[in-house]
Amino acid sequence: MDHQSVPLPLGFSQCTKEKDDFKRLLCEINTLKEAGEIVTSYPPRTFKPYTAHHWTILKLIFLKMYVRDVYTPIIGRRYPFMVFIDPFAGTGLNTYKEAKIYIPGSTLIAWFFATFPFDKVYAIGYEDIDYRVLKLRLERYIPPSKLWIAKGDANILIDQITKDIREMKEKFGGAHFLAFIDPECFEAQWQMIEKLIELENYGISGDFIILLQSRLIARTIGRIRSGEKIDTKIIDLFFGTKEWTFLIDLPSGELEKGIMDFYLERLKELKSRALIEVISIELFRAIHYHLIYLTRKTKRKSPYLATVRWLKDFVENAEKRYVDRAIRVALGMEKMIDDYLRKQ
Repeated sequence: MDHQSVPLPLGFSQCTKEKDDFKRLLCEINTLKEAGEIVTSYPPRTFKPYTAHHWTILKLIFLKMYVRDVYTPIIGRRYPFMVFIDPFAGTGLNTYKEAKIYIPGSTLIAWFFATFPFDKVYAIGYEDIDYRVLKLRLERYIPPSKLWIAKGDANILIDQITKDIREMKEKFGGAHFLAFIDPECFEAQWQMIEKLIELENYGISGDFIILLQSRLIARTIGRIRSGEKIDTKIIDLFFGTKEWTFLIDLPSGELEKGIMDFYLERLKELKSRALIEVISIELFRAIHYHLIYLTRKTKRKSPYLATVRWLKDFVENAEKRYVDRAIRVALGMEKMIDDYLRKQ
C-alpha cells in the first residue's frame, strides 16, 4: 500500500487540537462544510444532493473521526490492502432541510479524511440519475485504480465485492475492510452483512459501522400490531429470520430497545469474538437511531477500542448537551452565542 498521506486542500486535522468540546464539534462540522464546498465547486451542476435532517450529520462526524483518528492510522500500517465499502452511497452529496449547505457523502468523507489512503473504495448507487451523479463525483476525486462503483441492489452486488476483495487478498497477501452500512430503514438485508463477515473464512477481517433505524422499524412493527396489512418479507430479510415476530407483543415503550437488543444478539451469533459498541442518537422524538460499531476482539485486546469509546462518548455527550446548537451554528441556522450564555 502507498503510505503517503492523502493530499488534502484543507487542514482537516486541526480539530483534534481543540480542547473545548463545543468548539471541537463546530470545527468537525465546519471542515465537512469546507469539503462540501470543494465537491460543489466541480460539475455536475445538477447537484442532486440527498436531503436530510440536520441531526443526521452526527453519523458522518463519527465516520470522519473514526476513519481519520482510528481506522486508517492503524490498519494502514498493518495490512497491505485496505478497503472502504459503501453499499448505500447515494449521490455523494448531502444537504439539510433547515440549511442550504452541502456536505460530502460517506464515500467521499472516507476518502478525504483518511490519514492513509484506502487502496480501494467500493460504492453502490441506485436509480439512473443519482448513480450518474455519484459516479461523476467519485471519479473526480478517487483514482480509477482505487475505485469500484456499480449501480443496483447492494444485497446482490455484495457478491462481486467480496469476490474482488478475496482476489486482492491473494494478490497482496492480506486485506482488511471498513463497511459503512447506512440504509434508510430495511434496505440492508441480513445476508449482506453475513457475506461480509464470512470473509473471515478467507482470512479477511473487517470493521462495521451500521446504522439501525430503530424508531422507523418500531413504527412499522407498531402498524402490524394495530392490524395493518404489511408484507413482512422485508422484515424477514432484514433480520435474516422470522424470529423477530416476538417484537410485536412488546409494550410500545420497550419496542425500540427490543429491536436493538435482538439485532445485536444476531450480530454476536454471526461474528466470532465480536466486540460491539452502540452509539445512541437520542434527540427529540422525531429522531432516534443507533450507530453500531462492530469489530473483532484481537489477541492484543483491541487497544484502539479505547479511542472508539472516546468517540462514542464525544458524540453521545455532545448530543445530550449541545449538539443541536452546535449544528445550527455551523450550518448557519443561527448565530454564534457567547460561551457564558451557552453554558447557562
